[in-house]
Amino acid sequence: MKKLVLVDGHAVFHRAYHALPPLTTSKGELVNAVFGFTSMLLRAINDIKPEYIAVAFDRAEPTFRHQAYTGYKAQRVAAPEELHEQMPRSKEVLEVLNIPIFELAGYEADDIIGTLVDQGSKINDLEIIIVTGDRDTLQLLRPRVKIYTPGKSFSDVVYYDEKITKEKYGLEPGQLIDFKALAGDASDNIPGVRGIGEKGATKLLQEFGSVENVYKNLDKIPERTRKLLEADAEAAVMSKSLATIDQDTPIKLELSKCVLADYDKEAATNLFLDLEFRSLLPKLPGSEQKTSSKNAKAGGQEGLFDKEKEEKTGTNEQLDAVLRRMEEWGVLIDQKKLDQFSEEINKEIGKLEKQIYKEVGHEFNLNSPKQLSTVLYDELNLVPERSTRIKTHKSTDEATLSTLSAAHPVIESILRYRELFKLKSTYVDALPAQIGSDGRIHTHYHADTTRTGRLSSKNPNLQNIPARGEWGDKIRSAFITPKGSVLLSADYNQIELRVMAHMSGDKELKRVFEAGEDIHTQAAAAAFNKKLKEVTKEDRRVAKIINFGIMYGISPFGLAKQLKIEHGEAREIIERYFSRFPAVKEWMGTTLRDAYEKGFVETLGGFKRYVLEMRSNNQTVRKLGERIAVNSPIQGTAADIIKKAMVEIFNTPQILNDKSKMILQVHDELVFEVPEKELKQTAKMVKEIMEDCFKLDVPLVVELKSGKNWGQMKSLPS
Repeated sequence: MKKLVLVDGHAVFHRAYHALPPLTTSKGELVNAVFGFTSMLLRAINDIKPEYIAVAFDRAEPTFRHQAYTGYKAQRVAAPEELHEQMPRSKEVLEVLNIPIFELAGYEADDIIGTLVDQGSKINDLEIIIVTGDRDTLQLLRPRVKIYTPGKSFSDVVYYDEKITKEKYGLEPGQLIDFKALAGDASDNIPGVRGIGEKGATKLLQEFGSVENVYKNLDKIPERTRKLLEADAEAAVMSKSLATIDQDTPIKLELSKCVLADYDKEAATNLFLDLEFRSLLPKLPGSEQKTSSKNAKAGGQEGLFDKEKEEKTGTNEQLDAVLRRMEEWGVLIDQKKLDQFSEEINKEIGKLEKQIYKEVGHEFNLNSPKQLSTVLYDELNLVPERSTRIKTHKSTDEATLSTLSAAHPVIESILRYRELFKLKSTYVDALPAQIGSDGRIHTHYHADTTRTGRLSSKNPNLQNIPARGEWGDKIRSAFITPKGSVLLSADYNQIELRVMAHMSGDKELKRVFEAGEDIHTQAAAAAFNKKLKEVTKEDRRVAKIINFGIMYGISPFGLAKQLKIEHGEAREIIERYFSRFPAVKEWMGTTLRDAYEKGFVETLGGFKRYVLEMRSNNQTVRKLGERIAVNSPIQGTAADIIKKAMVEIFNTPQILNDKSKMILQVHDELVFEVPEKELKQTAKMVKEIMEDCFKLDVPLVVELKSGKNWGQMKSLPS
């Protein structure tokens, strides 16, 4: 049986850019996305050995999905210039290998591939393999169609067919469209039905088969779920349309034009040498697969990347074991509390809606950015400080609306509405759908080994639950313990400021921490030119903003805007701060110079953060890069410390056992589920490990709290 390989060029190219650190040629050309894309392409060709091949790319124009729903992919941050600049080189690789490229205005690469799959499936004795970094194409699986995709790391690959997909997701490939219609898809901003979630969607589809059949059988569905479905019926229909790959685009599959034919080997070799892809030369179609000793030691950035990848793999193996165990343990949830909170928040949202309509003078769809834009800018004639145009309307994002808060009372109501709506949809309604049969939520932890070095979590994301405020406390109070156990929280105190003290070597900053004094009070005294006894609570609150702003490389303009003061006053505050802590300013300058020279910054644990933004011709992007360069060594080192502590705690059998578990990691905090009678002993051991696991020039301090739920924790004596 002959094989046709269809490559989703857009998905593989983007996956390569984000998966690999910045590789540059000796001439300074950035080629990490080109290298990753080319590696994946050649690997697929050598693994699959197809007779035919074609590559599909997205176009820049809006698609039919954007026309149907203005919010489609609207939340995505614009791809950096450094990614776009590499696209022509990737297409150059395809052209020199004589591989045809398909692009079509108004359609995504998925739609082109869907159409080619549909047409190719009608050809006897033809097997189709889709090469992609995006699993949206799983819906296209059928007999003689498979998917070949990178696994957890870019160097691994995974095959999917109908059987594997059904085993993994519990659904037929075609039902994955209905799954998105109900559960939504945050990556594409497809709304789905609020409150249903992934487990709820799977259960409904296993019982009823499709979205249409779900709505035909509402009378057979429990009341709570039925109400959610009824409230978002239109969103479900629209979401299914957005999630469906179009298999009838105006293109035609001509296998004769897709033959993996002879190509100009000399031209391909010259291009690869120009790109300095020496390690890929033996992988060109028709080449010997044995790598010569000369090519085995790839020079320049490629060799460095391979070495770095090996080091990170070894370093993260232990941490990965810790994270997988934490996922298995999970955290116990009080679903009844969340249901109660859902009703409470609904009432509050209802009151806000009425208030907003009254202030505006009529009803409109508060969740439609386009309608909100019309109300604010055309009807109320408000003028924001920053007027960013998003597709067909002026921006209504939080930063823009915040500049209007003094211009009209409705703005505060809208911001409050959005805050509550997000809490409700992201946590209060979504968490119950993700509770397992054991009554626990099993989030997935991920250690970012290429961009920030920090831990994140998804399905659900527990890193962004508000730490304070009425609703933050309420949501956290739904995280509970079984009978006889309590939660133990161990939180690093001002860890990033302590890391900054160590890195800068500032004598005064180090003295403050060594003496156990309050850094925010000291910073307030410096910033406002006051004696310590004259510092007020408000001064301290503002000093806290200044302290953390300094770590993020805040400018006088940024500080003035944040504190709502004059630019000159903000400049004086920063100058007074640096006069008190002069070595901090000196360290920041040295860090920036090194970052410009090397292209990366480094944490105390050896993690490299590449700062591509500093090479941009765009001043705004370059300034962002400078802020990243200053903050990343601090924030990344804080991440190094807590990850090291987690591994050491995990390897201490006296702490963790069948009943005592490490169940959550949120920023600088670890949360444990501990038998009540073992609390004192466990707390002591956890504190000792966390404070001693990483040596700084200033002491690390861990604050301990305990309670029956995460929202009501009381401090434990040191």
